Amino acid sequence: MSAKAQAAAPYAALLAAAAWLFHETARFAASGRAGHLGPAFWPRAVLVLLMIVCAIEIGRRVVGARGPAPAIAPAPLVPAIPEEPEAPRHPRLLAGGIALAIGYVWAMEAIGFFLSTALFLAAFMWVGRFRRPWIVAATSILGSLVFVFVFMKVVYVSLPLGLGPFRVFSAALMAALGIH
Repeated sequence: MSAKAQAAAPYAALLAAAAWLFHETARFAASGRAGHLGPAFWPRAVLVLLMIVCAIEIGRRVVGARGPAPAIAPAPLVPAIPEEPEAPRHPRLLAGGIALAIGYVWAMEAIGFFLSTALFLAAFMWVGRFRRPWIVAATSILGSLVFVFVFMKVVYVSLPLGLGPFRVFSAALMAALGIH
């Protein structure tokens, strides 16, 4: 196998897999509601974009590449760029972020998507050392509202509402956003 074909092979395999998955989405394409995007719309849109990217990369690997570019020696008057020091590591912050992600998944069923997302975003920013309370609160609340609206009104994803009073709160929020 030539070097060009070898470079294009992973993209060809991914293109074939995406085409097969696109074909498979036809099975659930018919289960959509009239006047709404069906359940196959978003997966198919992503697969089409993936196939386009793969086709472009195959073309670049097979046709576009003409061999290595000639090396250009740096001008002697240009000073060398100093190496950047290694970034500090923060294992406690990493562990905190992982714990928050696990807690977020667990809390979503209990308190609903909106509240768990707002709390997760706020806590994640705080763990990440962002210490401006008003900005953290505004970002987490507005971000959660945007996520709820996009997922439920645009993408038609059913999100967890929570249990007990959290379910009532989530239903009231959805009604306020015009989500039925």
